[in-house]
Amino acid sequence: MKCLIKTVFWLLSVFVGFIAIGLGYLKVNDTVREKFFARTMNAFSNENDTAITNIRCNQVLNHASVHGHVLEIGSGTGINFVCLHNNTRIKDYIGIEPNIHMHSYMQETINRWQIQFPVRISGVSAATMTDIESDSIDTIIMTFVLCSVPDPFAKQILLEAYRVLKPGGQFHLIEHVLSDPNIKPMTNSFQKLIEPIWTIVGDGCRFKPIVNYLDEMKTIYSNVEYENIELPVPFFIIKDGLKAVLTK
Repeated sequence: MKCLIKTVFWLLSVFVGFIAIGLGYLKVNDTVREKFFARTMNAFSNENDTAITNIRCNQVLNHASVHGHVLEIGSGTGINFVCLHNNTRIKDYIGIEPNIHMHSYMQETINRWQIQFPVRISGVSAATMTDIESDSIDTIIMTFVLCSVPDPFAKQILLEAYRVLKPGGQFHLIEHVLSDPNIKPMTNSFQKLIEPIWTIVGDGCRFKPIVNYLDEMKTIYSNVEYENIELPVPFFIIKDGLKAVLTK
């Protein structure tokens, strides 16, 4: 029995050791971490998840809201083309994705959906979109991206979005957020506990009070509306979400 316990303990120690080494390597090597995240996102991006797709397509990226010259911030592997591919109101589309290892997966998605409108993929930072003219974009979309943007760049992205939007243009976004400690204290505490590991595996993703950024934008945009929602996901730590519309 003692021999069995020692063997199990040794195996667990080796397993934990390998995980620690792997996380440490991901933390210090940006290229490996970005490749790992791109492959993970491609593997787990499920276009057939009807619950989350319903929120994406019908509540955030519906055809009535997304039109004209469209800019997506953090286009990733192209998961949102499940909502956009048959939108005849889109004139053209620019996808901003700094993680260049996502681009090949996105191109596969474009080919699979047989996208008809012109598409351009850019690897620039959304905080400095110098290749996009001011007042040139009708609709900006962003889904589950701002959580991965470190300060002060998160605020800068919202300001850059304002610059490139046409007057009357809209910015539609959805995010998972830091749970309210007054409503879900245990979830909030657990989010903070695992955030150091979550940030490494999620390529910078953090549990953030996104609403604070939006409140700051109320003095910039002509209108800022947001709503707290519960995301239909199996992991309780990312169930709390927020959807918003910012109008220039």
